[in-house]
Amino acid sequence: MSRFLAAAALTLVLAPLSAAAQDAPSSPAPSSLDANAMGISLSRIQRRLAVESESRREGVSPLKLEFFVDVYGNAPALRFFQPEELLWGPVPGSAPSHRDMIMHNLPQAFRSPRVDFLGMVTGVAMYGAKKISQWEYDRELAAYKKLVEAGKNVPAPTPPK
Repeated sequence: MSRFLAAAALTLVLAPLSAAAQDAPSSPAPSSLDANAMGISLSRIQRRLAVESESRREGVSPLKLEFFVDVYGNAPALRFFQPEELLWGPVPGSAPSHRDMIMHNLPQAFRSPRVDFLGMVTGVAMYGAKKISQWEYDRELAAYKKLVEAGKNVPAPTPPK
């Protein structure tokens, strides 16, 4: 029963399509053309086809993709090194530098960066200088307050920078 229904459905679907295909206007039959009026030589075409068929037998590609093109132009300048590489950079393949040998032979524990004692001393000295100038300002401010309370007209001290 299911096969019968499937066949009926297929017939109903394909019937309009085949009718539309039969009703479509067919392309007009090509009229006979005069090749001589068009400037076409059938003998030359036949000769070319014969040559191409021979070349196919010789192993040449039928697509004729073997083209040779001559290109002429100026080649770009070959620069193997940049100027800065020759002045400052390491030369490839040369002997290792002293720093390279140190990095290679010393363990990591001994290659740790040095402590910047000069920077530490400079920082402590600048902190001490600021602290001393603040103490001097506080002392001058206290003396200024005593003089103002005593009724004297004196200029105020300048604060530290």
